[in-house]
Amino acid sequence: MNPIQQVIGGIARGGGILGELGLAFAVVSISYDVVMRYVFAAPTNWALEINTFVLAMLSTIPAADVLRKDGHIRITFLMERFKPALRARMPILWAAAGLFFSAIMTWKGGLMAWQAWINNDRMSTSLGTPLVIPYLLIPVGFGLLFLQSAVRLATTLKAIGGVDGQKAAEEGPGQQL
Repeated sequence: MNPIQQVIGGIARGGGILGELGLAFAVVSISYDVVMRYVFAAPTNWALEINTFVLAMLSTIPAADVLRKDGHIRITFLMERFKPALRARMPILWAAAGLFFSAIMTWKGGLMAWQAWINNDRMSTSLGTPLVIPYLLIPVGFGLLFLQSAVRLATTLKAIGGVDGQKAAEEGPGQQL
């Protein structure tokens, strides 16, 4: 792995750690809200809103780390019917599709966050959270996913182009990375 790929992998791992911390925070804060609501009849006014943002963070920021670890769920019944040579090259298509999709989401999410910033949009709740905060999760998370998809594409192209190409064809999708 070259230094750029190592830096991108480290950033992706940081996103994974943020996801782990966010999940732990969600468990603690939701449990706290449940106790406050049902035991003391004094629900919090922040737990639902904050945990909505945490859920948005959990669905975007750690995605690059999941890709780095090759942890996405696969349905392989169709792939198993392809010839080994085609099966070995399918990760190129997946990485290219990931690049394309994450580029669009980064761009559109950035526009959405920019508009929320310019217009000073806020949640219509007691906290009045600026919407730029949760909206920024989209371009940041998908930007990380874009970078990790680029690493995946480069790694896949190198593996298929080299002597690993035959080994990759025998092992199946994603296993050579």
